[in-house]
Amino acid sequence: MTRHPNHRPLDSLPAELRRVTVSAPARAWVTASTGAAVVRARRLPGASSSAVHRLDLSDGRALVLRRYLWRGFLDLEPVAPQRELDALQFARRHHLAVPEVVAADVTGRAVGDGVPTILMTFVRGRPVGVPHVQALAEVAAAIHDLDPTGFGHDYFPWYQQATSGPPPLATRPELWNAAIDRWLHHRPAYRPSFVHRDFHPGNVLWSRGRSTGVVDWVEACRGPWGCDVAHCRAELLRLAGPGTADRFLAAYESLTGRTLDPYWEIASVLEHGPSDYDAGTVARSEARIERALG
Repeated sequence: MTRHPNHRPLDSLPAELRRVTVSAPARAWVTASTGAAVVRARRLPGASSSAVHRLDLSDGRALVLRRYLWRGFLDLEPVAPQRELDALQFARRHHLAVPEVVAADVTGRAVGDGVPTILMTFVRGRPVGVPHVQALAEVAAAIHDLDPTGFGHDYFPWYQQATSGPPPLATRPELWNAAIDRWLHHRPAYRPSFVHRDFHPGNVLWSRGRSTGVVDWVEACRGPWGCDVAHCRAELLRLAGPGTADRFLAAYESLTGRTLDPYWEIASVLEHGPSDYDAGTVARSEARIERALG
């Protein structure tokens, strides 16, 4: 079986997310919410900030259970469960192909163990590491074409307060310092769009060459479409190389008539915690920064 594009080695995940099972309180809550018993639970690959399982129920339904078990993530983003719930409901109202919420407990009080939990429909299909870039661009454009009025979560940059200089493995510190200066002081104006904020091949599902849905809406916001496009390019660079990333951008710009400001390429490099900058990431990032700075 082909690895999920989001694959992370087990030992790289927080302790709370390793070898997770669906607890008795969570199973009882699912039964109370659906009227059906859980007959099988299978962990789904790709999640790195929460535990995600497919549940097969006694009435024949297949659902997905997302549990925010990692306290470190919730400490940084306490609004995350509510934001994902709001994003899924907003996207469904606007006819995007996303999971439908069946039940939610964003505090964990109803479940009884204090773990925020969302139960949603199972979207058939699978992620493809290198999908057809024209089709991928069409999915992104459909998200960004939505009027974000009424969605109550706004874009904010990650890690700006924690970024004071180049990462330890940087080979060209002057390049990083120039990028940091631009990131901090020269953000371009933008008209807000509905933004997934973690848009990349691992979160788009496909069947027979067609997209069946987009998942993992925990970071969704009203903000700059450029952050989605640049982040997707970063993942395509990692998965398939610069040619595929450039073809995706060309397809998106041709389809929408928009032009990506290089600022968002820089932002997508810098909006990571220090632990994310291994040698390979630094090498790819320095090439992107150099190109973006011109």
